[in-house]
Amino acid sequence: TMSGPGYWLPNVEYVMYFYSGYALHGAYWHNNWGQPMSHGCVNLRNTDAKWFYDFAEVGTPVTVQF
Repeated sequence: TMSGPGYWLPNVEYVMYFYSGYALHGAYWHNNWGQPMSHGCVNLRNTDAKWFYDFAEVGTPVTVQF
């Protein structure tokens, strides 16, 4: 479950924290890819999030560009 001021999202899959409380993770609640939809995390389709989750080892460097 991911939650914060104004949101509560149960069953978020394939969560990979990369800095403090920020993560790459699956997002089942929208299909607006390419639009800002996050409270700081990187939203991915669950199929893409699973691929990264299975691929990346702990300690893999992450660079986020906007």
